[in-house]
Amino acid sequence: MIFDPKYPIFLFHDYVDMRKGHNTLSYIVSQTMDFDLLDGSLFLFVGKNRKACKAIFFDGNGLVLVHKKLERGRFMSFENLSEVTEINSNELTLIMNGGQIPLSKSGKKITLK
Repeated sequence: MIFDPKYPIFLFHDYVDMRKGHNTLSYIVSQTMDFDLLDGSLFLFVGKNRKACKAIFFDGNGLVLVHKKLERGRFMSFENLSEVTEINSNELTLIMNGGQIPLSKSGKKITLK
């Protein structure tokens, strides 16, 4: 991916219709999440059936929309997240490969040492 890992990465805490494109996801980032999409951060969204996810970010020239569908398995569930959660690039790689990051029952990310 052409995303620069020096920028933050955020998980959206609710499921998103994977038919949504640049405009609707940009609206969710700016209005629902209350973030500036043009600051370089990456925002990750997962569909209800968790077979697909989308990431959107601004690369300096325009918006980049990445759509990934898993052949087998599902992306981790974000339903325990109570708010937008920041993750690092290693956790993004884990999620994009169908892995799980540990979450507490209250929906907070558990930091592993």
